[in-house]
Amino acid sequence: MSELDLKSIKTDEDLARFYQEGEARLTQAKLWSAGDYFANALKDFRQVSDNAGMALCLLKLGRVLELLGEYDKAVTTYTESRNLYLKLNDHQGVARSKAFLGNVFWAKGDYANAKKLLEEARKYFKEANYLPGQAWVNDLIGNLLLAEGKDAEAESCYAAAFAMAQKVGKSPEGQAWNEYHLAAVKLFRRQWGPAREGFLKALKVFAEIGDVLGQVATLIHLGEVDCEEKDFEGAEKYILQSIKLVVPTQCKPLMVDALTGLARLMKGKGEDSDAIRILTSALSDPTARQQTKDHMLSLSELLEAHFSKPEIEAGLRWARDYTLEEVASSWLKTFSLKPKPKKKSSK
Repeated sequence: MSELDLKSIKTDEDLARFYQEGEARLTQAKLWSAGDYFANALKDFRQVSDNAGMALCLLKLGRVLELLGEYDKAVTTYTESRNLYLKLNDHQGVARSKAFLGNVFWAKGDYANAKKLLEEARKYFKEANYLPGQAWVNDLIGNLLLAEGKDAEAESCYAAAFAMAQKVGKSPEGQAWNEYHLAAVKLFRRQWGPAREGFLKALKVFAEIGDVLGQVATLIHLGEVDCEEKDFEGAEKYILQSIKLVVPTQCKPLMVDALTGLARLMKGKGEDSDAIRILTSALSDPTARQQTKDHMLSLSELLEAHFSKPEIEAGLRWARDYTLEEVASSWLKTFSLKPKPKKKSSK
């Protein structure tokens, strides 16, 4: 997307460099650094009154804010981008802004507004006959449908998205996300074997192309599958790796997901006190996505049933005392200090 967008912007090499450096860091999940570059580019675009450049930078800044869990700021930024695209009569730009806004409302649990915005974005892309945009929005609608428990409809959306993307051209990223989405449907249906197979395929490609956040999301689900199958050693490996990768990015919504995976692991190992503290810390954070809260509801209720009200309130106080990064980092340290099991002698 960036090359096409930059061609439409009347800019100099410095402005292009700021934007491209931001793109590179966003791809590497260096979110704060990416935000700084996009903010610098935005400042310079404002100085030369370049509405197209401003709209594009606002779109990217919104994405950074969304990944950092700053949902309200992301909505404001995406809305400002959309308004500029409307002024420019750029329908694809409007569609992108609406799609990103829809994704934020999905994260916040406002599924009605999310659906409305995503449908509008898909309509704009369809009218422009822009297949990459249609494919992308179909994936986002699939995520929304799966969050609502409509797995068959979600599966159809994912299939339609992949078919459209294939018409444009094959890409490793598209293949990885297709495997991931179909595995997520299998996971929803509690088909552990097929889910694991799909996530492993996705993980391999995400690692090859250096998609850090894709790896994190996939590792979390692989940990969940292993927990469900009582393979706690395997689950620990995946969950700890997801935490190691996500902490430096400061992508808080995924950090929440990684910690909920850790809570599931601790519950599976019978360490309920640790499980409820970790889960409370994760789900009480404002960056926790609604789908994550819904997905962890049964575990949360199960854990809470084993503790008194004062014990749960103490857990909430503990959660407020520490940031997500502190909780995640402390548990990484805890696991690193555990003695490794001795290898059995071959004699």
